[in-house]
Amino acid sequence: MWIIAAVILGVAELFTGTLVLAMVAGGAALAGIAAALGAPFWLQAVLFGVGSIASIFGLRPFLKEALESDRGGEKLRPYGAKAMEGAPARVLETVDLTGGLVEIAGDNWTAYPLEPDQVLEPGDSVTVVEIKGATVIVWKQT
Repeated sequence: MWIIAAVILGVAELFTGTLVLAMVAGGAALAGIAAALGAPFWLQAVLFGVGSIASIFGLRPFLKEALESDRGGEKLRPYGAKAMEGAPARVLETVDLTGGLVEIAGDNWTAYPLEPDQVLEPGDSVTVVEIKGATVIVWKQT
């Protein structure tokens, strides 16, 4: 019965996505293993309760954080080109509407100004606003 309950809870978890039912299913599976080994019912019930509570408070927070980061949750640390948005850059060649060159963390990037009428001179410090392919959009506060 415990294994059937675990399977039903696991399937129900697929529809909720909260990970609570999955943790309770883990407790039911633990109780099912105890039942298969011949443990008395009271011990099965204790293992079900302890296993469920321990996994809800011990395992669920880590799993939830990992899943949220995969879904683009706020806790996700950007990586690759996306990580450069907001980074400081230094203008190497004049950046205007026709383009230019900036240095970001030791790498040279083709850059365009955020505001079309803005002209950025070599040596200016700018901020990367957006990455578009192999170019960056930069902005200098005035």
